Amino acid sequence: MRRVNRWFPLWMVAFLLIFAAAWVFTGKYIYETAAYVDQGCWGNLSNRPEEFHPRYWGIETGHDLSPWWFKDYREMELIQEKEDLRISAWIREGETGAPWILFVHGLGSCKNSHTVLLPAAMMVHEGYSVMLLDLREHGASSKIDLLHTAGQEELQDVLSGWRWIHEVKGIAAEKIGVYGVSLGAGAVALAFAEEPRMGAIWLDSPFADMEKIVRSELLRLGYPAFLSGGAKMAGQLFGGIDIMERSPLEGAGAIGNRHLFIAHGKQDERVPPVHGQMMCDTAKKSLKPQGSVECWQTRGKISVDEGRKITGHAVGMLTEMEDWNLRMKEFFGRTLQLKP
Repeated sequence: MRRVNRWFPLWMVAFLLIFAAAWVFTGKYIYETAAYVDQGCWGNLSNRPEEFHPRYWGIETGHDLSPWWFKDYREMELIQEKEDLRISAWIREGETGAPWILFVHGLGSCKNSHTVLLPAAMMVHEGYSVMLLDLREHGASSKIDLLHTAGQEELQDVLSGWRWIHEVKGIAAEKIGVYGVSLGAGAVALAFAEEPRMGAIWLDSPFADMEKIVRSELLRLGYPAFLSGGAKMAGQLFGGIDIMERSPLEGAGAIGNRHLFIAHGKQDERVPPVHGQMMCDTAKKSLKPQGSVECWQTRGKISVDEGRKITGHAVGMLTEMEDWNLRMKEFFGRTLQLKP
């Protein structure tokens, strides 16, 4: 009996070590799967401002966007010397003194996607200057490990674009708006928290909390939600970063006298609409008299491949195109004062 008692703790230690190793490496698999950046841009790499089409899984949706195509843009790179990164961008300048809007795409997407090209084109047609950039690990920007950081590092790319417009082009801070989609919305919200001079942002399908997204993705894929803790630990051990450390809710909570518009689809399966509602509620609690918060739940889904592939994520600019255009015109026209 004594022998059993003496060896039992060692058996327990061995079991716990094996369990911990399994926990970490399972977490590593989940972390790398969740954070992986596909390089296909949803099949939109052939898009350019002068000709772009909406595609999901590389399949065109059938929406005619030709009235929105625009020319007279140029390619450029933003150099982030501290991190030795090159951020690829397109800019299209309006008349001298026109307000600027920076557009930031979502996960696995890029500046070639209609999800930023279409809203940017809407604003070009109104006389705004625009910048569309590729976040790190995406599109034509620098690649390190093909893993995103849920906005923790991408916010620096947003700030790099905003500061280039402000400092190099000499545009007043109150004349610069920012627009972010999905992952881009999270990065924009974190940049909004970081840069108090950033006055007006539009968030399409934003996530409010990365841990909640990881848990919902695990459940969607058939894994138990508690494995999100292993993914968090693996990110810290193998990636050197906690992708759940900062929440986009920071940006909503820092609104003050600034301006925020949130659009989120009622049928979004990738980022449930409760995230947009959380952002909206948090912003309203922190709002000061000169600021504004607008929240809009869009309708509809997009179906391709004869109905075999369906999504409700970040589709509002297609399903409610006319209303989307009108609301953007009103929001940025009011907050950036297009007309002096």
